[in-house]
Amino acid sequence: MLVERDEQIAKLTSWVTGAARSHGTGHGATYGTTLAGTPGDLSAPGRTAVISGPVASGKTALLHRVLERTADSGVRLLSAVTSAAEQDIPFGVVEELLRDTADASGPLPLHGPAGTEDLVPTQTLMAFHARLAGLAARGPVLIAIDDVQYADPQSLHCLLYALGRARTAGAGLSLMVTRGPDAGATPPRVLEELFRRIEGPRLRLRPLSVRGVEALLAHRAAEMDRSAAHANAPALTARLAAALHAATGGNPLLVRGLLDDHDPRRRGVEADDRPFQPGDRFVRDALICIHRTGADGLRVAQGIALLGGSGRLPLLARLVEAEERTVEEVVAALGDAGILQGSRFWHGAVRTAVLESLDDEDVARLRRRAARLLYGAGAAPMAVAAHLLGLGSGVPDEEWVPGVLSDAAHTALASQRVGFAVRCLRLAEECSSDQRERIQLRSSMAKFIWRVNPSAWARELRPLNAALHEGSLPVTESLRLVGDLLWNGWIDDAATAIQHALEGWPGNPDPAMTAELRSVRLVLASTYPKLLDRLDGALGPAWDGALAPAWDGAAHPAGAAEDGILAAMVALHGILSAGTGGPAAPGAPAAPGGTAPGVRDRAEADERLTENAERILSGSRLTEETHVTVRACLLALLYAERLGAATLWTDRLLEEAAERGAPGWTAVMQAMRAHMALRRGEPAQARRLAEEALEQLPPHGWGVGIGMPLSALIEARTAMGDHEAAAALVDHPVPEQMLLTRYGLHFVYARGRHQLATGRHHAALTDFMTCGRLMREWNMDRAGLAPWRVGVAEASLALGNRDQAERFAREQLAEDPGPRVRGLALRVLAGARPLPERPALLDRAVALLQEEGDSFELARALTDLGTAHERLGDTAQGKTYARRAGRIAEAGGARDLSQLQAEQPSQSAPPWLAAAPAPGPVRAQPAAASILTDAERRVAALAAHGYTNREIGAKLFITVSTVEQHLTRVYRKINITRRQDLPVSWDIDVAHTA
Repeated sequence: MLVERDEQIAKLTSWVTGAARSHGTGHGATYGTTLAGTPGDLSAPGRTAVISGPVASGKTALLHRVLERTADSGVRLLSAVTSAAEQDIPFGVVEELLRDTADASGPLPLHGPAGTEDLVPTQTLMAFHARLAGLAARGPVLIAIDDVQYADPQSLHCLLYALGRARTAGAGLSLMVTRGPDAGATPPRVLEELFRRIEGPRLRLRPLSVRGVEALLAHRAAEMDRSAAHANAPALTARLAAALHAATGGNPLLVRGLLDDHDPRRRGVEADDRPFQPGDRFVRDALICIHRTGADGLRVAQGIALLGGSGRLPLLARLVEAEERTVEEVVAALGDAGILQGSRFWHGAVRTAVLESLDDEDVARLRRRAARLLYGAGAAPMAVAAHLLGLGSGVPDEEWVPGVLSDAAHTALASQRVGFAVRCLRLAEECSSDQRERIQLRSSMAKFIWRVNPSAWARELRPLNAALHEGSLPVTESLRLVGDLLWNGWIDDAATAIQHALEGWPGNPDPAMTAELRSVRLVLASTYPKLLDRLDGALGPAWDGALAPAWDGAAHPAGAAEDGILAAMVALHGILSAGTGGPAAPGAPAAPGGTAPGVRDRAEADERLTENAERILSGSRLTEETHVTVRACLLALLYAERLGAATLWTDRLLEEAAERGAPGWTAVMQAMRAHMALRRGEPAQARRLAEEALEQLPPHGWGVGIGMPLSALIEARTAMGDHEAAAALVDHPVPEQMLLTRYGLHFVYARGRHQLATGRHHAALTDFMTCGRLMREWNMDRAGLAPWRVGVAEASLALGNRDQAERFAREQLAEDPGPRVRGLALRVLAGARPLPERPALLDRAVALLQEEGDSFELARALTDLGTAHERLGDTAQGKTYARRAGRIAEAGGARDLSQLQAEQPSQSAPPWLAAAPAPGPVRAQPAAASILTDAERRVAALAAHGYTNREIGAKLFITVSTVEQHLTRVYRKINITRRQDLPVSWDIDVAHTA
């Protein structure tokens, strides 16, 4: 269907049919008759009509439509179709025009100089003219030539001669041609002369308008028998038409190709508003348009595809080795055809197809040439680097290459194109012949790889580690490498890096270098204290002398930068060590009471340090240079129990890390966020976060840092009652060096929680005591890191050692921890005190835990409070607390409610599962279980842990009546009278796995 061409069709049809009318009245009946003719009269001698327009604008279709409409008008038609491939065949068009004509004089003498524009012999011109005159004597003759720009010069000479004689003699001979762009080609002089003599219609077709595309859509709908639907959805059709027009520039061929690429439902009004995506048909039609622009069309298009719009026309002309005029004409023609927008392809799929038309050798040649041309023209480094990266091993061995690639890498980071930056640095390292430059490039690359592919990070560090041991690593790079080596557990290598840096330490180091060294010291003190002890003893004065900042009382060393890793590490170490008997930062003089001058009170110190941490966070964005700084600040807030601020900042930074496609940063912050969720009583969320962290960064990529997500997951699984999964995590292989780090403290404490929850009380006590011993030795005895004293008290209580439980609970309270840990300590202290004292202590614990928002620990405290009230005879109050505890625990995901009490497990079942026994009845001993059958023991264990008879029956696949019979026999055998007296210490594993 031809759309928006009615006016042109009517005009040309009238122009053609005028000949028949004139011939019928006697005008032009003989060769010698002179005809006046009219503007729309084909009988006017020597008239010519031209149809021009962009590639694929419908010129040929328009010509064919006019010829179809005038087929019965009495006009004799001679037609020819030309092509660029046949342009050099002499008289090719003439032969095609005369192929169906017969003449007694025999064939024309078609000969002359091939491939030139020299004059055709007069004999040939006259013979061609005579043949046409004979035809015109019998009626009007119309010559139709499609794509006349490809006609051979010899044929054009013949046509020009014949039309001129017809004009003079008044013969009924006219010409109608289509002319498309032949960008870059210089048209033959004879063609230009032919067009100068045009006296008929000159029609230039334009691309379809939006309304034209809409009409085409309507026609498609009608063809698919959807005209009724179309009538009911004009708004949708209009939107689709606008989208199609925007995607094709109104080029009819491309519009149809785009429609054909999509499901039939998207060709009519049943389509949705999603943008049209180019498919195979569209790409094929676009390539057809490119080829039709002329001999240089594809070559210029390939250059445009390669440059990607980064080069101006002069540079593009130099790249494809063509004249600027040629390039300009091709670009204009492709723009008119809807292929280009400016100097870029509208659609990436078309650009890709054009690039694929080049073989590998041509691509390499053009990319190498493009890189040199762009560099010489002062183009952006990323534009140059794109071509260098595409060369693979064929990068020019030229001095400028590494520098351009390095600049491109840093520019790419600003737009978060980290993968591109890493590729640039890797190639720059391969191209560089300067050892120092290669090391710097490798160091930068390792940092960037941690963001995008942390699993491969350790492999990238090995060349730097090798350079360290060879002694070729600069001082600054040695210091920057320390943290990376430590994270991977390469403790000895980290010690070597520090020693190497000190050996090469300049006499007057600049402030930045000094700050770097102090930061390394703080990293060791806050995370790797065993190595700090080792270096303090081995390096002596050189190590200490370089690290003697004066303490200014404002939570950071005097002269330190207001922001940066040094200030962040001061905040982290200050939080860990404040009030533990040591200075708030290495090198700061100790004051009476163990705090730094001006920071004698822990609350005051915490306030200043956390304010500094938040100030740093507010001025930081996640980058390779700041992610360690950000991590230290978040940990400072976490360990100071500023959970609201810590959660807020971590969630914001997690969004930023996700936007930047940084799985390494995301994983580490998810692990910290999991610990925050634990402390807010949300074990289900903590489990999800920890598992996602381990998915983002597999275990082998964590190094010693695996202790953070692993410990959070162990604690979460334990709180949720999934002890089998927690046990598997406890047994998960971890780096040996992890236990010598702060991450190891988290792991040991979490393991202790698991041991306590599963009845391994002695093992739990050992873990908690080990955790406490290390924390004191390492000068980080901070309850916000791990409340080990509460753990010791709980384990002691479970073992029946109430005195020890009370001592450690009171010791924790004496440390003046935050409200949350005070609540934990008060809950355990209540379990160690006589029953009448418990409600008051537990009330205080509940208030503190509720204020801090730790729902899991609040449920435990409410559980104990309910049990205490029931045992004191206030059953209604006890059940109220028990129900509240159950709802809170379930909401937080703590499904194993049997472990929420601080009291010895054998004393009672959780009150929301079974009523607590009144004081006095004699409890059955575990040994009594030996007289029960296996079936009776399973039923008794489940009943002791609060399951109803119906639930027990469903769990064991027996009837309720059978459950009742088993319980009756159990009561008789162990000499009890009610369900509440069943020992909860029996077969705890049976209760949870039956």
